[in-house]
Amino acid sequence: MGLGDKLSQFIPKDFGKKKKKEQPEPKDVSVAAAAADAEHKPEGSADAPVPEDTVATETTTAAEATKPPTSTGDRDELPDSQQAVMSGHKKAVSTIAWDATGDTLASGEHGANMAMWDFGSMDRTFQAFRTVVPYEGQQIHAARFSPDGALLACATGDPRAKLFAPDGRAVGEFKRGDMYVMDMRRTTGHVAALTSLDWSPLGGRLVTAGADSTLRLWDCERLHAQEHVIVAKTKTRGARVAVTACAYSGDGRTIASAQQDGHLSLWPAAGPFVRPAQHVLAHTPGAEVSAAAFVPGAGFHLVSRGERTVKLWDVRRMAKPLAVCEGLPSAGPEAGVAFSPSGRTLLVGAASGTHILPASATLAVLSTADMTERRRVQLGQQQQQRAGDVLSISWHPRLDQVAVGLTSGDIVLLYDPERGGMRGAARCARRQPRRSDGAVGSAGAGPIITPHALPLFRDERPAAGKRRRPHDGPARSQAPQMPVVQGHGRGGAIGVNETQHIMKSLIKDTIRDEDPREALLRYAAVAESDPKFIAPSYAKTQAEPVFDDSAAADVPEMKRRK
Repeated sequence: MGLGDKLSQFIPKDFGKKKKKEQPEPKDVSVAAAAADAEHKPEGSADAPVPEDTVATETTTAAEATKPPTSTGDRDELPDSQQAVMSGHKKAVSTIAWDATGDTLASGEHGANMAMWDFGSMDRTFQAFRTVVPYEGQQIHAARFSPDGALLACATGDPRAKLFAPDGRAVGEFKRGDMYVMDMRRTTGHVAALTSLDWSPLGGRLVTAGADSTLRLWDCERLHAQEHVIVAKTKTRGARVAVTACAYSGDGRTIASAQQDGHLSLWPAAGPFVRPAQHVLAHTPGAEVSAAAFVPGAGFHLVSRGERTVKLWDVRRMAKPLAVCEGLPSAGPEAGVAFSPSGRTLLVGAASGTHILPASATLAVLSTADMTERRRVQLGQQQQQRAGDVLSISWHPRLDQVAVGLTSGDIVLLYDPERGGMRGAARCARRQPRRSDGAVGSAGAGPIITPHALPLFRDERPAAGKRRRPHDGPARSQAPQMPVVQGHGRGGAIGVNETQHIMKSLIKDTIRDEDPREALLRYAAVAESDPKFIAPSYAKTQAEPVFDDSAAADVPEMKRRK
């Protein structure tokens, strides 16, 4: 190395502070990152070589991300050690909604009544504190609380969804569309009965499904105008298919809809809504899909409920279901499902499938991982309930309690005081009914005799009664005294019986045949002999009457009065 090369090492080549060489960040090998890489990675692409342990970790985490929540062995998450029955409905309980805190529960029935239950004030009798009717004569199909619990949305047989406060007060209703407009995209609201609804997890937005073959997105701040319209697809040309169920995903980016012809569709919540992202025949053609729900904690998995089957789907590949459970007949078009807070357990009603109602309702407990049936729970055996099947189910994540609506009108509560603590139904079951004000216990005495209470010892008209009655006397009412009328009957009026009325009708009225001049001349002799008005006034001043004939001078002679 020459002298020039040695000196060039000390000569600066640039100006300013030298930048340090950046070290590469460690690669994220978490479950979410692995799932995202697996989803967006193009087919056939080759990555740079990485250590073998890192490759094994990424492969394992990506596979775990595509699986539903796994079972925890023999542990059963259903809190069914205690049961309580709430009897407040007369028709089938079609929907059950719990607010976020678990203090208020709303239940709707086919009889158009929606009951509000407050677990903070109820006692062991389980009585609803309010019953409201959203629309008279319209069945209630769905009810949901908003994520913050400030509003309760209700879908009935009316095309308009209605909003209520947690205490049951009506807040507002959405707009109805024009039923004479054939293009559903141009209507400003539903034109047929509503079937389902769901709130966005992000809050403030609501999706409603109706029998007019549409899904509609609403903003709760603008009830008079909808945001978007989604028209369900059907292969039948010129026909409409009812949308029977709808649900938001956990992140609020996807909307799932079920149709009456057995199809299941996925729509991006932000649009576009021209065609669905996924559309598959989920159940038997023509079979109604009563429920669709996303698995909690697994954003890529969806469960659909058919007439006799329950299926688990991967929303990224819906060519065929991941798992199927058969032999579970549904009790009606509103038959629902409910997940445990962890998402590992699924509750489904198992109807009898016949016209004969069972002695007790049956609830099937399934494993979400593979849709295998763990066991079946008989409801109402510890309490007195009416015969019926399971129709609606709701599992509260914070209380860890389950509310099951039956076709008989009863609501069965499942709870475990050791797991959920003394909250919700467990607190109400231990609370004694309040004693009514003024209640007097039995002293064991014999019959009490009060002789002065008999009519014989009562005053005919007590003073209080006289003040309440109208004043019928002339002195009290200050009315002029009426003249005394002589005759029979009240006020001198003679009553007429039926015989007299018939006789009067038989007498012929001859007044038309009489001559009026002849009738007046009958009183001429009496008027001359006994004058009363004009003649006595002129008796002294004009004994002989003098008449003015000046006006008669202009009248022709032949027309003058003779």
